[in-house]
Amino acid sequence: MKRTNTFAKRLVVVCLCLLLTPALFAAGPKAGGKAFRVGVSLSNFSNPVIQVIMNGIKERGNYYGLDMIILDGKEDTVEQTAHLDNFIQQKVDLIILNPSMPDPMLPAIQRVNKAGIPLVVLDKKVWKRGTNVTWAALVDWDMPYSGVIGADQVAKAVNNNGKVVVVEGTPGTSSFIDRAGGFYTQLKKYPNVKVLDKVQGNFLRDKGMEVTQDILAKYPKGSFDVIYYMSDEMALGGLQAIKSSGRLGEFKIVSVDGNHEIIDAMKRGEVDYECMFFPEQEAVCVDVAWDILNGTFKKSRQYEWKGREIPWSTDDHEGLPWVRATCYWVDKSNMNEPDFKGF
Repeated sequence: MKRTNTFAKRLVVVCLCLLLTPALFAAGPKAGGKAFRVGVSLSNFSNPVIQVIMNGIKERGNYYGLDMIILDGKEDTVEQTAHLDNFIQQKVDLIILNPSMPDPMLPAIQRVNKAGIPLVVLDKKVWKRGTNVTWAALVDWDMPYSGVIGADQVAKAVNNNGKVVVVEGTPGTSSFIDRAGGFYTQLKKYPNVKVLDKVQGNFLRDKGMEVTQDILAKYPKGSFDVIYYMSDEMALGGLQAIKSSGRLGEFKIVSVDGNHEIIDAMKRGEVDYECMFFPEQEAVCVDVAWDILNGTFKKSRQYEWKGREIPWSTDDHEGLPWVRATCYWVDKSNMNEPDFKGF
């Protein structure tokens, strides 16, 4: 009887070890080290792109065993300012900031700098504006290049000769500044492609629908050849308005981001061109944060996300390091490739 009990106990121990083994192998490099505390302020939890990035941040944070405090900025700089001040009070080891608007955050960033807490800027650029603010690294998409691709796609859509209406994003945001800069600069290479009108959709679906309704009311059939949306959220709202008006197919539609709804619309023949990012790649900000916290952050490391390399920018932003995720041209020729199913 005693031998049976001993065997049973050993069997339980073996089973427990087998159950725990996958967890041990899945653990990140934190094992035995300090559990760093990281404060993360994201611009808006309701934004689909931010949702994808946030899921990636949680995944990488768990991998490294980081104590992550992730807060919703609700597209409110006052809210995000409070986040940063609270992180300072909590004496976190590092802060990741995805600002809804950059300039209003400068005073709070100065306080972060004064507290000696490393800062990683995520997804939207911050400009110094003559202040002495600093950050350890920027992790952001190659927004200017997405604008370049958009201009090339518009030109191709109209065979280098036609009129385009542009639905822009939120003025003052880095996403708008960089994407618009890349788009309008590249469009100059196509002198016969003219911008008929520019309207602001603020990167929002409902606003995209509203301004598209105004465009369709203002311009009768044949007035323009293509609408270029500076984000998929605006394009999805615009597509609703276009369908409701019965004018689908009258002109080409070009958009940017990589939302699966747009890819699905492309497969239905409703959208013509898309410039796609992989938003989850920006969760590499946690890998960058880990290196900063451990004093191993340097340009010699090649970052990647699930096998896809994320390059360094050839030009550091404001003289500080920029880890830059790139973007890809998608149209009817490659829309069915597994990589381009959208987020």
